[in-house]
Amino acid sequence: MQSSTLLGAEALEGLQPKQRTTRCALCDNHCLLTINDFGKGPDGKTRRFITGNRCEKGAGHQGRANAVPNLFAWKYTRLFDGTRDNPYIPLEPAQATRPTIGLVRVLNTYENYPFWFTLFKALGFATILSDKTTKATYEAGIESMPSESVCYPGKLCHGHIMDLLATDERMRAEASADPESRRGLDFIFMPSIRLERQEDPGAQNHYNCPVVVSYPEVINLNVEALAESPVAFLHPFLPYDDKKRLVERLKEEFDQYWTTHPEAKGKAPTAKEWQRAVEAAWAEDLAFKDDVHEAGARVLRWLEEGPAAGQERHGIVLAGRPYHLDPEINHAIPELLCSFGLAVLTEDSVSHLQKPERSLRVVDQWMFHSRLYAAAKFVTTRADLDLIQLNSFGCGLDAITTDQVQEILEAAGKIYTVLKIDEVSNLGAARIRIRSLLAALREQHQAGIKPDPQSTAFPKTQYSEAMKEAGYTIIAPQMAPIHFELLQPIFQGAGYNLQVLPSVDAGAVDAGLKYANNDVCYPSILVTGQIMEAVLSGRYDLDHLAVLITQTGGGCRATNYIALIRKALKAAGQPQIPVISLSFNRPTGPKLEEENPGFKITFDMLRRAIYAIYYGDLLMEVTYRCRPYESEPGSANLLFRKWMDICKEQMQAKVDRHIFKRTVRQIVAEFDQLPLTGDRQKPRVGVVGEILVKFHPTANNQIVDLIESEGCECVVPGLTEFFTFAISGGIWQHRFLSKPLMSAFGGKLGIWALDHVRKPVRQALERSKRFTPPTKIYELADYAEQILSLCNAMGEGWLLTGEMVELIKSGCPNIVCTQPFACLPNHVTGKGVIKELRRRYPESNIVAVDYDPGASEVNQLNRIKLMIAVAKDNFFKLDQAA
Repeated sequence: MQSSTLLGAEALEGLQPKQRTTRCALCDNHCLLTINDFGKGPDGKTRRFITGNRCEKGAGHQGRANAVPNLFAWKYTRLFDGTRDNPYIPLEPAQATRPTIGLVRVLNTYENYPFWFTLFKALGFATILSDKTTKATYEAGIESMPSESVCYPGKLCHGHIMDLLATDERMRAEASADPESRRGLDFIFMPSIRLERQEDPGAQNHYNCPVVVSYPEVINLNVEALAESPVAFLHPFLPYDDKKRLVERLKEEFDQYWTTHPEAKGKAPTAKEWQRAVEAAWAEDLAFKDDVHEAGARVLRWLEEGPAAGQERHGIVLAGRPYHLDPEINHAIPELLCSFGLAVLTEDSVSHLQKPERSLRVVDQWMFHSRLYAAAKFVTTRADLDLIQLNSFGCGLDAITTDQVQEILEAAGKIYTVLKIDEVSNLGAARIRIRSLLAALREQHQAGIKPDPQSTAFPKTQYSEAMKEAGYTIIAPQMAPIHFELLQPIFQGAGYNLQVLPSVDAGAVDAGLKYANNDVCYPSILVTGQIMEAVLSGRYDLDHLAVLITQTGGGCRATNYIALIRKALKAAGQPQIPVISLSFNRPTGPKLEEENPGFKITFDMLRRAIYAIYYGDLLMEVTYRCRPYESEPGSANLLFRKWMDICKEQMQAKVDRHIFKRTVRQIVAEFDQLPLTGDRQKPRVGVVGEILVKFHPTANNQIVDLIESEGCECVVPGLTEFFTFAISGGIWQHRFLSKPLMSAFGGKLGIWALDHVRKPVRQALERSKRFTPPTKIYELADYAEQILSLCNAMGEGWLLTGEMVELIKSGCPNIVCTQPFACLPNHVTGKGVIKELRRRYPESNIVAVDYDPGASEVNQLNRIKLMIAVAKDNFFKLDQAA
């Protein structure tokens, strides 16, 4: 009979527990541990209970963790320290023949550091890397963060800049005590990289995340300490994907630096020096990637040797983005996995070994997503590997990736696990998820279940010519009610039975939340929800139904609306419904991989659509301008309805330049004569933002009606500018990145053609007594370029900034910037520029409002009403002064 291990009365009487606190030194988290000692037990061993540890290391179980490979720890060391044969030892400022550069240990530095280190050392620059990330790093930069909803890796950029500025101050203090020593940092280098090198030729593009691309702009506009420091901040857009063009752009940027800083040490590098340095850096970057691949191979061999040694070994591909290598961001999850006896691999250590079959359900447009899908596919081929995905809170892009990775894994019988992490470092939930995964894996092993790899190619139902002849109903989501009402008859006149869904549909939000990943942006949820609510409504014959959705092909999530809809239709048991891509970006080419033989956009349809957009912008402008002052309530809406019906008839029957010109003159003339009372006696409030939230009344909670009900005039920039902005991208990206000359030429030609067609609108508004003509796209670009780079092209890009400047300059300084929660480009060109706009234009009164299914409408209303209260106060003060 086994004796009890409970202490007897005598032992309890003599028990003297002791408690102390200490910092764990076994990883960079340095957890605060509480250690309770209860003396020695009957077996002579010390009885100890430890709390406060975030991983099993702190509990004293590190021996097991040290016995298994951890490629996160290995890669971090390889990335920043180099190898034994090629250590990354930077030049000291005194050794350098050129200036001293600060490099920022954030975002894609965790991908590209070997390249930049090698490049600058080869050219004789001294480099100083910001310190390892800690919680204090985050706290040091918190005052300059313009958006509370941007991801934690983005927020950390502010603290790393402050770290480099503190380093500069220390260096300058030392220099003042030693006249022979050099001064501090000359500049901080944080480039904006739109495109990474394309690792997977099968992927449709190789974008970086919008935050990675453009966050240097946010730093430049919001960190006041930079403006007060003698340290320059270089943040150029560079074509990292094009070696030849990269050499040219680096020379241009650094020649400019020496021009503006003639006191800089040494001379600007020559073209040949840049060429040699880029070649060396390129080679080192490839060597780094080869080392990562070899490290992955070593771990795979270690796993394979387990059964021969009588051990069951298992590995986890911990898949995330490059910056998840940062211990402060990953919160010691790799060490936690190792403590369970699991080998940890990075996604890039195995992603080269297997490529998914294409085409995938999603558009594979971001470079690191391609790695995720390839790594997931590789995991499905091995019984000794599983995958856990790391997802930073606020990363809207991962609402796309998580679904696709899950589909790849679960189709093969693998278990999908995602860990969402942010600045909070309580890993209790992560530990539970990992233990649950291990329990499920044990059950699979005991049941003899083995992975069964399946093709990742997603079958896409095409819209055929037979479907068109059969009169299939095509439903399209509502995005801009005024404009889409005019577009519908164009398709109907071309023989398509198109129906645009209602402009206000509360049920769409609930349907979207049911069928779309809830982390995706509000427009994605709303568009998916509109479609699914209609599909399930019983109003349509589902065997004779198709869906039409716009698709840009750019770096925004909007390109993947089509993938979200297909996933939802499959989940609802309706995969036979074709989803048609409406795109002018190579609609049948390899980029978007969409083929719909029964759907064609003809030149006549395109011509009519251009007229429709111009009519929509004009009707919106004149109605919003007159309605707040109408003498007879409802008269502006009646006049709007009259002309809307006339324009719709033209779209379906006949419209040419003569009819268009005459109609535009008549619309302007009749609204010019509409009786008004107290004209221009109200504050003007502009509405800008993400394109769907800006125009869709369900998405923005009827913001135009709200503004008018509060006694203001609402000003909404037109839809035309969004399309012109998209066309103009080739111009600026040819100048600064690697877009070909023909792309720039095509952009200029397209803008000229659209301006020519729009000329009657401009002339009619110039001759009117109440209205103003639209600002040309080049002028908007000039406004925006004074604040940020025109290479900010994702989402609404620089246009959002340009429209805010235009509103302020035109006497409308009160602005609501509408954006979906986690809309990454708007963190930069929306919230990110507001501080600078207020500095340049003190009269500006701007509020950024997030729209999301879970957002508080009361909070939104209060923020807008507070802005309007300030607008009214300022307006009446100016009126009294006049």
